[in-house]
Amino acid sequence: MEQTSDENDEGVGDALRTAVERTLAVTADSAMETRQRAQSLLDDVVRRGQVARDEVTRRGEEATTRLADAISDLRTADVEEVGELRDRLAAVERRLAAVEARLRPRTNPEVETEIGALNRRGQADSG
Repeated sequence: MEQTSDENDEGVGDALRTAVERTLAVTADSAMETRQRAQSLLDDVVRRGQVARDEVTRRGEEATTRLADAISDLRTADVEEVGELRDRLAAVERRLAAVEARLRPRTNPEVETEIGALNRRGQADSG
């Protein structure tokens, strides 16, 4: 029996259709595996990102606490430091008093006696 051209074309078409369907089925399975691997990798990246974020947050909180403690330590003067400051302030006050004493006008007792006498006469004359 001899096949006609139409029957022959029909057989080739069926074979081609079957081959394409098989290729699509294999490709679909492969695509599903690739999708699953990609999803798994993405999940891993997200998990690592969350772990990293949590670690950065934890370290930031620790740094903030350490900084607050350091500032508190700097602001708190102990008894010894306050005593030292008191001694230094007393020394500055003594030096200032000495400078002020040197700057006061020196009085001459003879001049003061004359000024006092003039003032007393002026009061007697006015009164």
